[in-house]
Amino acid sequence: MTKVFTVIRKEYLERVRSKSFVIGTLLGPALMSMFIVLPMLLAGTGGDDQRTIGVIDPSGLYFDQVVSVLQDQGRTSLDLEQIAVGAGGPDAAVEELKQGILDESIHSGILIDPDFMNNAEVTFYNKSVSSMVVRDEMLRPALNRVLREGRFAVADVPDSLFNYLAARTSWTSISVTAEGGEQEQDEAVSFAMAFILIMIIYIMVIMYGAHTLTAVIEEKSSRMVEVLLASISPDQLMLGKVLGIGLAGLTQFAIWAGTFLLLSQRGVSVGEFSLDVAFLTPTILISFVMFFLLGFFLYATMYAGVGALCNTPQDAQQFQTPLAMGMVIPMMLLTLVLRAPDSTLATVLSLVPMFSPVLMFMRVCVETPPFWQIGLSWVLMLVSILLAAKGAGKLFRMGILMYGESPTWVTLLKVLRD
Repeated sequence: MTKVFTVIRKEYLERVRSKSFVIGTLLGPALMSMFIVLPMLLAGTGGDDQRTIGVIDPSGLYFDQVVSVLQDQGRTSLDLEQIAVGAGGPDAAVEELKQGILDESIHSGILIDPDFMNNAEVTFYNKSVSSMVVRDEMLRPALNRVLREGRFAVADVPDSLFNYLAARTSWTSISVTAEGGEQEQDEAVSFAMAFILIMIIYIMVIMYGAHTLTAVIEEKSSRMVEVLLASISPDQLMLGKVLGIGLAGLTQFAIWAGTFLLLSQRGVSVGEFSLDVAFLTPTILISFVMFFLLGFFLYATMYAGVGALCNTPQDAQQFQTPLAMGMVIPMMLLTLVLRAPDSTLATVLSLVPMFSPVLMFMRVCVETPPFWQIGLSWVLMLVSILLAAKGAGKLFRMGILMYGESPTWVTLLKVLRD
């Protein structure tokens, strides 16, 4: 074991002392923020570009009402421009509207039926599919309100009754704890925190798995591995590399986690999102650590085996992409698990070892599954790590003998089968 510890120490110090490690540690949170926080901020500001909307109102009764409703709703990004209905009638006004859309002086436009109170018909003119956001999120609600208020006015409904009927429900979400207690819940914050933790697992596993692959290839191409194997077995060398690089990754993560805890205690917030460590219950915290460690060592071991078989990073591309898909596919399935975390499909997918770090952890964050399922996913991942280590050892020993030859899928399968 002394030789293994020597390899671990060498790999660990080589990485934590490098400039790339320092830069990555400093810029890592900023890069993660670009993937996590920035979309959240942009979601709140998206669609705020100033747009001119043409309105054809042959009856002349509704234009001012629509303007008033949009102002009341805070839709300041829309400028309504009334297109007069002249001697040519509504058809000529529509042609003028379409010409304005084509020459981009008008973003889109609507034609309100003259008998809107009875027919409730509106025709929407646009040039781009993206205009549907303006129609569905801004214009449609405004015209629905105009229609509703107009019909109440025609029916001579008193304002007090109108306000009573137009009232909306007020919701408070309460999470029932395992002990039967109650805890007020903010679903947006809970989901955001879960997504942040999943992104940390995703980025760290992919990044340091690729580091392991590159480190093995570099040592093999420099022929240093042949010198090292004179005093250490291939399995010990591979184990030392995986553990050394893994400890470097854990060091970087520990720095980020410490910074996160410090900022959360200071009450730092980004937009309407506040860092909240109250979300990190013991179950979530323990699960995060376990899935992070098991996920890293599973992928790092597989990446090390691929690196041992290849001579250059270019040779590794054909094997690296399928491995990366093991983390990409569960990210694409997050919505499925989020909608029905206790469904049979979600349960089965979350137990697949390569998917577990993402899908099972999302289930833990959303609606904690039975502990036997969490434990089973850990056991399956551990067994997969042992099998991957055994296969990586075969590839490592065979890869040294294959120096200079370009590996293929046939070679890979043949080595693993022997």
